[in-house]
Amino acid sequence: MGARALQLTALLLLAVLLLADASQNLRKTTCPLCNMDVKANINASILGDQFVYACEMAGHIDSLQNDPAANLGSPEEADITTDEIYQDATDIKCPVCGKGYDQLTHAVPWISKGAQKIYTCSEEHAQLVFDNPTKYVAAQTSSDDFCYAGAAESPTGSVMFNGFQLAIGGDATCLLLLFQPWVLSSGVKYAFGFLGVVLLAMSLEGFGELRGLVEKRLHRDHGGVASQADYMSLATPQVSSASSGHSSSFVPKTGRVPAAPKLSLVRRLPAWCKLVLAAMYMVHLCLGYWVMLVIMTYETLMFVAVILGVGLGFAIFKDTDADELKGSVDPCCST
Repeated sequence: MGARALQLTALLLLAVLLLADASQNLRKTTCPLCNMDVKANINASILGDQFVYACEMAGHIDSLQNDPAANLGSPEEADITTDEIYQDATDIKCPVCGKGYDQLTHAVPWISKGAQKIYTCSEEHAQLVFDNPTKYVAAQTSSDDFCYAGAAESPTGSVMFNGFQLAIGGDATCLLLLFQPWVLSSGVKYAFGFLGVVLLAMSLEGFGELRGLVEKRLHRDHGGVASQADYMSLATPQVSSASSGHSSSFVPKTGRVPAAPKLSLVRRLPAWCKLVLAAMYMVHLCLGYWVMLVIMTYETLMFVAVILGVGLGFAIFKDTDADELKGSVDPCCST
């Protein structure tokens, strides 16, 4: 009984592995529009258990599934058994007639980048897909949701839009803010995201002022003072000599004294103080790049949130009465 149970377990594991491999190889799949790596949950379904995958750039999956005619090339003969992307996708079928993997001989390629295709069983069926792709590619449907978060169980969003636009509305792709789980797929999430970006931009200004104060305090309390005198050489005046017949060009002036030696003070911090300042520098740099990445999403209201936060941070934390204002107007380089 024990040996039989082990055999059944091994067969089940083998079946699971075979099922896991019977799909498109996403590690070798790239977006047809930009050639970037694709995400498994960003896809559009095609009849015959086929899919087209896209990257996280806003609008790419929308373009592929809503306007496939503009993104498909002419039908061509193709050998699926040698295709490194589809050779293990044994569960796909012809979208026109449903014939299986072994009978797929032609394909309609997605253009202009990558190597994704729609496989068919014949040139005639490939031409049908090319002539009327919307019949076989599932288009995105409009909804009354806050934004479009994809068809997967977990919401998906975009990290960058094609020009400034709002990530609000049933036809608009949701915004993915900095981290994978942070998809702003509802009004509440979007509001918290907006406030969080404002606080992030404010902290950029505030942390810069804190760094300056800590550095001054460390120099004052723990800086070791070393002095170094830099004496200037004094020219020896030439005295006129009657015997030599030469006269000196040096004319002494009454009341003139040699300049005092220059004295420079150098404050040296112990190693632990330098480590503290280095850690604060890294945190400040991280805040700056996060602000930069938020701006690079090209989401209109998030850009407004950054500008609002930087302005509030300047008004609250900057010493505007100082003789000289420090810092930079470039958030990513304000350290």
